[in-house]
Amino acid sequence: MKELIESIRKRRSVRRYSEEKLSQEEYDKVESYLHRLKPLIPDLRVEFQIVPCSETNCKFNAEYCLLVYSEEGNLWLTNVGYMLEQWDLYLASLGIGVCWYGMGKVEEERQCDLMYAIMLSFGKCDADAFRNGTDDINRKAASDFWTGCGDERLGEIVRLAPSAVNSQPWRVEQVENKFNVYRQKGGVPLLSAQLFKRWNKVDMGIFLCFLDVALESEGYRYSRVLGTESDEGKRVLVATYTLEGK
Repeated sequence: MKELIESIRKRRSVRRYSEEKLSQEEYDKVESYLHRLKPLIPDLRVEFQIVPCSETNCKFNAEYCLLVYSEEGNLWLTNVGYMLEQWDLYLASLGIGVCWYGMGKVEEERQCDLMYAIMLSFGKCDADAFRNGTDDINRKAASDFWTGCGDERLGEIVRLAPSAVNSQPWRVEQVENKFNVYRQKGGVPLLSAQLFKRWNKVDMGIFLCFLDVALESEGYRYSRVLGTESDEGKRVLVATYTLEGK
């Protein structure tokens, strides 16, 4: 996934789209890449539907929306976030805008034993919809969420990960070559606690995607043991990484 590193630096949530339509070639690339996504949990079945945005409750003027359905299980929402952030970054490389639309709803939440997970809007946008740098990005400093980080370059990459209402629920604790990635639980005023919790589970998959892209782009070899999507306690262990060298 290291080829996605440049997209991390330019990616931005796009809520305004141009009137220009995707060409057939662009649409084919968008659709075919869905079949190349690397899962966090290979045993969980995930399926996708691309539909006109006008057929959804999305309020943006995007050309299309992607509906994501998944088999349920431990870390299923995290798996969805991990897979679809790869797609998000790939579309950024094509100059196609994407926005995670957490308020998206579908008429039937369950299809063929798969549960609706989330919606993403996408379409053509102006070039200035993407970032030229990271100076203007509103994110925590890496030191605010990653203690004991031994490589500042990793922290500067993963801090760019997007999250629901910019909540940035990830916390990382590192000792030498091993670090734990946690989901810090907590609500946001005026948001449903249940909905926010769901979004943050997706967010953790997005963060792990950024983390893996960062590690691979910096030449690290690593192993990963997954934790849980449990709702017990204020901090939930999502994954443990062991760096095995370069």
